[in-house]
Amino acid sequence: MNLAARSIQAGYLAQPVLFDIDLRLESGEFVGLIGPNGCGKSTLLRIISGVMTPVSGSVLLDDRNLLSFNKIDIALKMGFVPQSETAVFDFTVRDIVLMGRHPHHRHGSSNAADDYAAVNRALAETDAIHLADRPITQLSGGEHRRVLLARALAQQTPLLLLDEPTAHLDVTHQVELMLLLLKLSRSDQRVGVIAALHDLNQAAEFCDRLILMRAGKVIAEGTPFEIMNSGNLRRAYEADMRVGTNTATGRPMILGIEPVRKTSAPSESHHVHLICGGGSGGLIMGPLIRQGMQVTAGVLNRLDTDGDIAKALDIEVAFEEPFSTIGAASLEEGRRMARNAQTIVISEVPFGFGNLPNLELALEAQEDGKNVILLGRTKIAGRDFTNSLASEYETRLIHGGAERYDRIEDWLDSYLNRLCPHESN
Repeated sequence: MNLAARSIQAGYLAQPVLFDIDLRLESGEFVGLIGPNGCGKSTLLRIISGVMTPVSGSVLLDDRNLLSFNKIDIALKMGFVPQSETAVFDFTVRDIVLMGRHPHHRHGSSNAADDYAAVNRALAETDAIHLADRPITQLSGGEHRRVLLARALAQQTPLLLLDEPTAHLDVTHQVELMLLLLKLSRSDQRVGVIAALHDLNQAAEFCDRLILMRAGKVIAEGTPFEIMNSGNLRRAYEADMRVGTNTATGRPMILGIEPVRKTSAPSESHHVHLICGGGSGGLIMGPLIRQGMQVTAGVLNRLDTDGDIAKALDIEVAFEEPFSTIGAASLEEGRRMARNAQTIVISEVPFGFGNLPNLELALEAQEDGKNVILLGRTKIAGRDFTNSLASEYETRLIHGGAERYDRIEDWLDSYLNRLCPHESN
């Protein structure tokens, strides 16, 4: 089964919202509808579900105009979960989900046994079976959301249209729902799913195709690899988004966001050189970049996770070959970066003989008058694989005035307060 929209224009009273929209949804496809608030995602879903009628253009269901179907036939083919639905009457959760079976009764294609089996399965799939006898009016926002999703699943349609299906859900239920939708699209029934999503990382991780909207228009369409780039996302969201790769899945992933209208921070010219590795720098680079600081890193071995993150954030890195001890050339490159920096930040990276020269760089920089920051609550001793040499370097750094902070945000707060003390009053 396929669903298509052709040259859709729509709006509310005299306010146009959608302009010449075209889209398609095929059976077995999971499509994400993304874009900023107010771009028209919800209106588009109402149009293609038949809840609203377009001002012009047409919606086709298996090449037949949607306006030629009666409501029962549409409900047998498409399940629609709106962004919100007020609970007014004290129906039980089971009764609400049973309402999804109504089209099958009107069509004469179901019986009570089928209905209750479908309802129980839908409640189980949405982790709502324990809510079955509760009044719908006594649920939390997330529980209510899961019940509406269960009702659509019990409807057992070949197409599912969902408006912000993960809204109000905790992170576990969000991921479970996205996995369920992906499973439905891959099942023998090959359900076609189109969902308006705000979480770009979820959209990139689970969807086959993304439709990117802005101001009532589709501005890009394609696979997550084609859509999730800084140029497209800047056009849509008016933000500079740094896109990297989820190393576990190979899918695109947002690593940092900065509104393009943001004013420059007072720390814009401050240069930080980061000594990290093995992923220990991943949560440090972003906050530094967002404060407008110039950041360099190294020496890192190529293929190190922190190297991949730095590359995505356009951070200059001194690299050594994979699994190799830091050599003279890469050490000199790291020394150059450290000399140009005002602050050296050392993450909670383990130290072996291979990366021990990075601590020598930090000592040299401190002797040249640079500030040295040690991050983490614990001393290097717990991750020292150099017969205590790394711990000795740490002791010398502390005696030389190095400061210790639990997190990079703690140091940033302290630094900015010293820079602009009147702002902390």
